[in-house]
Amino acid sequence: MSPTHRAISRTRIIGLLTLLPLLWSGFVRAQAADPSASEDDTTPAPKPAQAPAQESPPPQKANESVEPAPLGPFERLPPSAYPEWKTRGLYGGSLWSSNNMHGMPWPYYPKTGIGVSGYAWIDTGYESIVRGNNSEPNYKYLVSQGRALLRVTPTYSPGTWYAQAQTEFVGNKDQSVSQPDVVDIDDLWIRIGKWRSWDVQMGRFEAFEVYHFGMGMDLNTLERQGATDLVRPAPDVFELGGNSNIVYRQSGITNLAFHLYPTDFLRFELLGQFGFDTASAIDTLGARPAVVFDVGWLKIKAAGDARKQFPVANSSKESRWVRGGAGAVQLVLDPIVELGVNVAYGKVDHYSPTNSTDPNATMGDHDTAGSVTDLDVGAFANLRLFEGLLVGGGANYDQETDQQSGRFTHLQAFGALQYLFSKQVFVKVVGAYARAHIAQGGVPPWDDTMESVRVRLICLF
Repeated sequence: MSPTHRAISRTRIIGLLTLLPLLWSGFVRAQAADPSASEDDTTPAPKPAQAPAQESPPPQKANESVEPAPLGPFERLPPSAYPEWKTRGLYGGSLWSSNNMHGMPWPYYPKTGIGVSGYAWIDTGYESIVRGNNSEPNYKYLVSQGRALLRVTPTYSPGTWYAQAQTEFVGNKDQSVSQPDVVDIDDLWIRIGKWRSWDVQMGRFEAFEVYHFGMGMDLNTLERQGATDLVRPAPDVFELGGNSNIVYRQSGITNLAFHLYPTDFLRFELLGQFGFDTASAIDTLGARPAVVFDVGWLKIKAAGDARKQFPVANSSKESRWVRGGAGAVQLVLDPIVELGVNVAYGKVDHYSPTNSTDPNATMGDHDTAGSVTDLDVGAFANLRLFEGLLVGGGANYDQETDQQSGRFTHLQAFGALQYLFSKQVFVKVVGAYARAHIAQGGVPPWDDTMESVRVRLICLF
């Protein structure tokens, strides 16, 4: 080989060696940009999705904005943390905003770090309650209440396996309660599992949502309570209120759940529950299996429920046996309309703390007034008028009978108009009406009515 050819070869080799560090640097940067691109994680990451409207940060597309750089181990949860294996619902609508995300586990954060997110809302409005029982007062409320939540989610994930914890710090604005008595928590749980495959979760969290109200009857509002009565509470949806609540986070109760995701359209939850239910002042053991079939445009959900409740003090003979279930069918014709129907049925047998005929009995007197059968039906629909503007409506009817021939009903209906600014701020106006019929037996029945209007401002982060 001539000296000239040897010089050219040496030049090419030196140039190639110079390029190798640059190529390796580019590969490392590509890996860092995609946390799911780990050789240990072969599960495809869900596509970046819009966030739920009331319980999580807003959506962002990669080409629309740049996420802020992490501050040490802390990072605002990215859009990919809110999975959308199948279409959740109309953008900004109530199905899309569901805190439970139709059973899809979130936040999806396949790396080690601490995710931060949250929201705040303020309600202002007016509500009136007129009661048919002359012994009870009527009320007119000037509504002023709010809620802010900071969510912190530390996660350890070397690959497909992960360990994750979450707590939600809550501040409430309520005219009837003085600060700082209104500071609380929502979620407080630990979850261990394999991404998009299965997990075990323990602590304080919501069960799989089945019964869905729509854009009105928001949790933690007077409107959600409806036409309340001081003598005898108006009936509420089985599993969602009163002594039958199991879906929402009960104070003093611990949930232990096993979740299974065999496909991207089928999700299972086997929820066990134990602890001291402070609302009923009674110990609780129970189970609630639930399933979600979700192909995007069609969602079918069902859950069963069985709980045994018994007293804390050995001097009490109280017990309660709760069982029932709920089901729902929902359609999403994106981007035009979403709608759904719900049904729930449940029975409660209650025994009093004492036995009037046999002091040695292990069970108290059968409480015929507190032993009830509950049937609930409801429907909702949300329509997109144009980009950013949704209109929705819905109605719910509860019927409850006790074993003393008492009959109680509760009709709740609402209409709502919502506009979304910059995918970050929502403004929603809700008008609602409710009518409760109280027929205890032995006394003349009466009706209570509720009318309300409120304006909600929501900011997500």
